[in-house]
Amino acid sequence: MTATPAPMTILMLAIFAAMVGVASTYPPEARFMPFIVGIPAIGLCLLQLAIDLYRRRVPTGGDGDDALKEAEDRVARISGRRLQFDMPSENTMFTETAHDARETMRRETIVWGYFLGLVAGILLFGFHVTVPIFLIAFLRFQAKASWRSALIYGGLGAIVMYLLFEKVLRVVLHGGFVTDFALGRFGG
Repeated sequence: MTATPAPMTILMLAIFAAMVGVASTYPPEARFMPFIVGIPAIGLCLLQLAIDLYRRRVPTGGDGDDALKEAEDRVARISGRRLQFDMPSENTMFTETAHDARETMRRETIVWGYFLGLVAGILLFGFHVTVPIFLIAFLRFQAKASWRSALIYGGLGAIVMYLLFEKVLRVVLHGGFVTDFALGRFGG
């Protein structure tokens, strides 16, 4: 199996690298959030590319299967009965489950929908409105959590985000264009 780097990984790496590059020209207070999001994301994209390259170099089957079969045969000769070794491969974490092209496309569309929905929601309605709604929707519809769990964890996530950024780090999060307009126009 020859694994090639996923175009999605390369695209995300380019987006996050551009985001960090542009943010580096901002004043220190303004570049904090893009750095917090972008730098770990760049690291994760690079890790995924390294895993993809590792998969490309490691042959599947071959010598490892032959050595296992040979060991099973030796044990069978010594013990007089057939044993089967059910040891996972050292590369178990790198095995892929087979999905047809439509299922893969469906999954990627869902991921892109969540990502773009989160970004659009933050821009329009701000962090304080969007993040709890996003968490609740994701937990309920993707993670298949109960409504009760989704509401509890979504609310806790919003509280933690508020306390961490607003109180501890003293970072004012984006309020959202629509929210700021509505509060400015109707809120006084």
